[in-house]
Amino acid sequence: MKKVLLTAAFAVAGMVGVSAQTTGIEGGVHIGIPVGSASDISSFNLGADVAYLHPIASNFKLGAKVGYDHFIGKDLKINNQTVYTVEDFGFVPLAATAKYEFSNNIFIGADLGYAFATKSEMDGGLFWQPKLGYSAANFDVYAGYKGIATDSKYLDGKKFNADAISVGFAYKF
Repeated sequence: MKKVLLTAAFAVAGMVGVSAQTTGIEGGVHIGIPVGSASDISSFNLGADVAYLHPIASNFKLGAKVGYDHFIGKDLKINNQTVYTVEDFGFVPLAATAKYEFSNNIFIGADLGYAFATKSEMDGGLFWQPKLGYSAANFDVYAGYKGIATDSKYLDGKKFNADAISVGFAYKF
């Protein structure tokens, strides 16, 4: 796994200086830690997305994104004994996205849309993600809070939301 990540990092670093001109298309990956009710049944979050951002002003872009968010299920234990293993689950978010860049390459952004559940026994729901990051010529690095408000019920009928604190990397094509 370390070799794959290291190889990917070198490949991305090699592409950074290739072109300062971008098309508005961004491909990204992210990892995160589930919080709230998601942390009760999931131990880790990862995903990928593709976005198109159209410049509205010199420092403001607006567009759309689609992706895949995967939550890794965890073992539920009582007295250190596993009583139930939660299956992995995922969502396909479809959202509007916006990004405002300050003069020092710092940006704030937000995604808002709907996340479709990939498991039949789960419901999709409202998807939102505010984020803060650094924008270079060919890539963005950011931290954000992702929320997916579902109508699904888990763990004794409690309402379940798929929320995570994440960090991500997006390459600008």
